[in-house]
Amino acid sequence: MKKHSFCFAAIALAVGTFINTPTFAQNPSAPLLTPEEAVRIALEANYDIRISQADADIARLNNTKGNAGMLPTVNFVANENFTLSAFQQKLANGTEFKEAGAPFNNANAGVQLSWTLFDGRRMQITKKRLGELESLGQSNLQITVQQTTASVLQGYYDIVRGRLQERALAEVILLNEERLRIAEARLAAGFAAQTDALQARIDLNQRRADLVLQQALTANSKRLLNRLLVRPPETAFNVDETLATSYAPQRNDLVQKILANNPSLLSLQKSMEIAALVVDENRALGRPRLTGNGQLNAVRSDNGAGFTLSNTQAGLTVGVGLVVPIYAGGNFKRQVEVAQLAAQQSTFLLDNQRLQLETELDNQLATYLSQQQILGLEEENVRIARENLNVSTERFRVGTTNGLEPQIAQNSLEQALSRRDLVLYNLKAAEIRLRLLAGEL
Repeated sequence: MKKHSFCFAAIALAVGTFINTPTFAQNPSAPLLTPEEAVRIALEANYDIRISQADADIARLNNTKGNAGMLPTVNFVANENFTLSAFQQKLANGTEFKEAGAPFNNANAGVQLSWTLFDGRRMQITKKRLGELESLGQSNLQITVQQTTASVLQGYYDIVRGRLQERALAEVILLNEERLRIAEARLAAGFAAQTDALQARIDLNQRRADLVLQQALTANSKRLLNRLLVRPPETAFNVDETLATSYAPQRNDLVQKILANNPSLLSLQKSMEIAALVVDENRALGRPRLTGNGQLNAVRSDNGAGFTLSNTQAGLTVGVGLVVPIYAGGNFKRQVEVAQLAAQQSTFLLDNQRLQLETELDNQLATYLSQQQILGLEEENVRIARENLNVSTERFRVGTTNGLEPQIAQNSLEQALSRRDLVLYNLKAAEIRLRLLAGEL
């Protein structure tokens, strides 16, 4: 048994040396990218976040009293008209004017003010709706931030899983090389058939091909993460090769956090409130409207012929206008009914989203808890598979079995390593999804 342990320790040491060679290790000159650093870069540069930020800024800029119609409009207006015409005028006292090409010039300028004084409180409702739209823009921005964070973390840990697969394959390759050396030594000594060496060579080549394929998949995952980080696809970086998690989710706490913090749910709640305000806005269309207006004018006219050669006026005009809607072809009623149906739809969407989130919470929580249980079993399987392979290799070395037994043991170890790494990744993915649901990313 001591001999077996020593042999396995030697192989393990060789594996550690092997997977740290430039062929299989990370690029030693590339910087280490941590998950936190990846998220920070994405939040600063990701295009989806920039677009959502612009939408939120637009909603903020639109949230003004002027846009709601609560402030007056003031315009400066100026006109000048010049006319050249034949002129003939005869007055009651017998005076007569005739001019073949008399010039006439009329100029006026003024400052005009128009202000809606009352419109059934529609302006106030509109201002409140604009405020809710600004809040909705922030909620939608938060949705994009959280989803981008989840995508970055998912992509990061997919790279980590790929690296763990590479390490597992590198370990299996070393074990295959050991098996091939034993088979060739036994063949040279005349103690084994050539088929053991040939099969060992086939298995070794297959594992080397698997490693090349996995390295390509890991490189693809890195390019995808670089795209999320808005960096050139071939930007080199290393990752922290661990998938350990200490997350301990509690359903009741998660439910409360979802109701209070989930950005998708908050966005739909805002949409429902906005839809209710739209109903009130449309109801106000049928109410009386009172407008005030004022005008400061200056007018001058110059006539090349006639009784009055020039005229200048300046003055202030103020007034009030009242509009009482009486009949609009049923449009006001139709608009209110349409808005009410839209508000009802938003309520349905909110209730449906709550149900979906609770269902997804239970699914992800069940996944996380089951993967936690499976992880202990798979770690034990890895330990047992290594011990079994150690025993099988020694039996093959001393000639008490053929090459089939270590081959099966190697396949068992490879599968156990792959399953364990997949469970670790599934745990991390479920954790990310649960944190996303709770609005914790």
